[in-house]
Amino acid sequence: MLLDVVLSPTALDPDEVKGHRVVVVDVLRASTTIATALANGARAIIPATDTGEAGRLAATLDSNASLLGGERDGKPVEGFGAGNSPAEYGPEAVDGKTVVLTTTNGTRALSRAKKGAQVAVGTFVNAQAVADFLREGLDEDQPGTIVCAGWHGRVSLEDALCAGLLLDRVLRPEQAGALADPAKIAYALYQGSRNDIERAIRGTEHARRLHALGLGDDIARCAAVDTLDVLPVQNDGRITAA
Repeated sequence: MLLDVVLSPTALDPDEVKGHRVVVVDVLRASTTIATALANGARAIIPATDTGEAGRLAATLDSNASLLGGERDGKPVEGFGAGNSPAEYGPEAVDGKTVVLTTTNGTRALSRAKKGAQVAVGTFVNAQAVADFLREGLDEDQPGTIVCAGWHGRVSLEDALCAGLLLDRVLRPEQAGALADPAKIAYALYQGSRNDIERAIRGTEHARRLHALGLGDDIARCAAVDTLDVLPVQNDGRITAA
């Protein structure tokens, strides 16, 4: 099977995705925030693996034409201009700007996946654009890998659920039996939750963390399906809309 799922970045050998179309999924919330920012007019997103790198990158940019955003363990980083809520990346905040973003899991997963031939950012809000991206690769016999960002190296249900949705859209039902076990897990998870995705996400560990931080409104934003027609693609350390 040409399509696979990695349920945690710690299970990913970066060299294994050379030549692949790769999709990095961090539903709560980096993928959703990146897609939202680009849909709202951001020129580019520059992902950083840690807060120090983010600060150094931001210092090289015009402060009037850039925004430094990020979080650690869900909490906004002190001194940054924004956190990691999609609600903070509306047109008034990002239109025409370059965003430097660092997150606990998503931007680190993007770093591990950077050797892919093409690397896109996917989640529920831009699911159809991402499914089309994967299908185009399969039509050309190019392997595809969906990398779930997880949480501190552990599997996150919401990311696996989104991977399952993408598999469902790209594959015919009879092809699912040939998937490797991690992809089968994601596919089966989606089949069992497809009628109420938001409810499934609200029951996850990370959703409970966000609630505890007063960020519960982000869950509905991140669980919405096909609300954005944007495909974020990473090239040379920058993510732009394809």
